[in-house]
Amino acid sequence: MSVTARTLARNTPTIRKIPSALIYEEISGVPYYYQGYRSVLSRQKTKEEIMGASALQSAVVSLLIHILYRYLPFDDFLIATNEPGLHLAPGSNLANDIAIFDQTSLPTPLDDKYFSVPPRIVIEVDVKIDLPANVSETEYVYDKTQKLLDFGVHKVIWVLTKTRRLLVAQSSQPWLLTDWDTVTEVLPGCSFQLNPLLRSKGVIL
Repeated sequence: MSVTARTLARNTPTIRKIPSALIYEEISGVPYYYQGYRSVLSRQKTKEEIMGASALQSAVVSLLIHILYRYLPFDDFLIATNEPGLHLAPGSNLANDIAIFDQTSLPTPLDDKYFSVPPRIVIEVDVKIDLPANVSETEYVYDKTQKLLDFGVHKVIWVLTKTRRLLVAQSSQPWLLTDWDTVTEVLPGCSFQLNPLLRSKGVIL
């Protein structure tokens, strides 16, 4: 199955078939593709090359997973990684870096479809899609965050590696934009301070 989309070439626009495997998310029926998908279409890169995270992104996710498993009760939560998909509505499917579910909210057994219940917490590390020319990275982050909150997610935390910033968003509360030295609470009894955490592993100076 493939999605028909017009290439963004400036000279002679042509209709190209974009494989559905290159879709990272779908919002209101509109597909959003992995960053670098054009390089796959032109055979400059493979699909696997553009889907991999950077060393810093991978380290951030790995260290946060360690903190979560250390401080969150194992029997109470499922910590999902590897881009767990969320099915919000027909034509709206989002991907996350880390999604923390209340164990009691999940159907038993789990199947091979996307999660259809909201996680308690979502943690995102950077924007991973090829943004349309008329959509800024900030607009995308805010829009995705609001959609997650509207779906029922209690808290959304963005880790932005280019600017070394954290965005913490909760419904009915002011959103907080802060830096990596701030102690950030995930859930009561579970917090992290990103800069010291990364320095402890020699990830950043």
